[in-house]
Amino acid sequence: MKNMKRMLSFVIAISMLLAACSGPSSEEQDAKQLVTDYKKAMLEVKDYREIKLDDDSFYTDKENKIKAFFTEKGSKVLVNREFMLYIVNAARNKHNLEMGEVQLRSMKEESDVYDYEYLIPVRVKDEAGKLLEELEYKGQVKLTKENGRLLIDREWSRPMKPLLW
Repeated sequence: MKNMKRMLSFVIAISMLLAACSGPSSEEQDAKQLVTDYKKAMLEVKDYREIKLDDDSFYTDKENKIKAFFTEKGSKVLVNREFMLYIVNAARNKHNLEMGEVQLRSMKEESDVYDYEYLIPVRVKDEAGKLLEELEYKGQVKLTKENGRLLIDREWSRPMKPLLW
């Protein structure tokens, strides 16, 4: 009986160890959370009626929210405000944008720098919540660890098709 308990404990311990080793790394989990939070702040439109296209502070507030995810060097890229096209388009067409789960694929890892490719399903819905279209938003991101925190140093994304829904 004692041997059976030991054997069972050993099997459980090995199973737990294998499960822990087979999951995504801590850096990968942090990277996925960072990209998810960033893209939600950038793309998601829960209610298009809350978007104030005529108010300049809307754009500035959105940009400041997004800058928090970037290194100082990376945040300088945001000057062009290209990311606002999706939100403006959603508001003008009375559509909401909903993100699906971010899928990351590690491309390169060096010290405290991580390169990932991402794919994000984006659902375009009308004001009643009816799904109009599901699009894929693809890109790559370079993450850097600064003061123990992952930040975006650079991002490349491909436009979602079609830009006009």
